[in-house]
Amino acid sequence: METEEKNYWPLGILSILLIGLSLVVALVIVAIKYTPQSDNSYLHQHTYTDSHINGMLSTYNAFRQTYSLELVNGNQKVEPLFPFYINQNTPLLWLSNWHNTLSLQVQHKDHKALAPTFSVAVLRTKQKTLDLGNIACTTQKKESTCLLPPFNLPLKGHYQIMIKVNLQGGELPLIQPAYVR
Repeated sequence: METEEKNYWPLGILSILLIGLSLVVALVIVAIKYTPQSDNSYLHQHTYTDSHINGMLSTYNAFRQTYSLELVNGNQKVEPLFPFYINQNTPLLWLSNWHNTLSLQVQHKDHKALAPTFSVAVLRTKQKTLDLGNIACTTQKKESTCLLPPFNLPLKGHYQIMIKVNLQGGELPLIQPAYVR
């Protein structure tokens, strides 16, 4: 006489399916109960950039044809980009907490072009902006050197150095990512 074996596979599969279905139902209930509220903050902050990006890029390309700009910290030279987030390999500018001395080196490719003026600010998320103001430049032949006043940064981490280039045709914001060690 043979004993009949019980097959528990269908019960195991059914229990896994029921557990999965109950998890999906729980996730849907949580998603409906805690829906994010749209406050249009993205549209408020980025509408100008999104609608004027072509004009900004043409201003940047015209600037690059007329000038060459480098941000110098000690022996490190970087070129601030516009917009910096397009290039994933944008190099970081390394800074320290105390006595940062930066300079801008501007080379004039066109002899007839007027020297632009610069204003610089150091930005950090959820912190007060450190405004370094308008920068005085000294011009020698085809090159200008602009020395920023020494500044201190209280916290380690990621910063952004925003350089506003004031041209006769408008204003061009250049941003250089930086890191304080």
